[in-house]
Amino acid sequence: MANDSASALIKCALNCRCPVCRDGVIFRSHFKMNRECPRCHVIFWKDPGETLGAMYLDFAVAAGSFLVCWAILAITTHLSDAVEIFILCAVACGSVLLCYPLTRSAWTVLVYLSGGIERQRPRLRTIQGGKKSA
Repeated sequence: MANDSASALIKCALNCRCPVCRDGVIFRSHFKMNRECPRCHVIFWKDPGETLGAMYLDFAVAAGSFLVCWAILAITTHLSDAVEIFILCAVACGSVLLCYPLTRSAWTVLVYLSGGIERQRPRLRTIQGGKKSA
């Protein structure tokens, strides 16, 4: 974690790659996140409460897209309030669904930076001692 550059971690978040090995993928499909990295087998999110931070990022995406779309609609059109609200809600919901992998990936990188994701140590095999029976 000491030699991680900001650009490398941002690249990992944008490409939805594991922040530890930078090779494994975080998602199996658009909405299905891997529990662990398929390459280095590090567990991405250990606690169920860790999804709350990603929801904050989802809220920021929804609010940002809502405000940008609202400004565009206010400047360029003269629609009724009901139509504008419908369009704005659709844009906000659509942007969250579209950016879902990016927000989860960005939050995974932030969890990694905070020390919540660590490379796992290899399991040791146990060798049972004793005499062989005849």
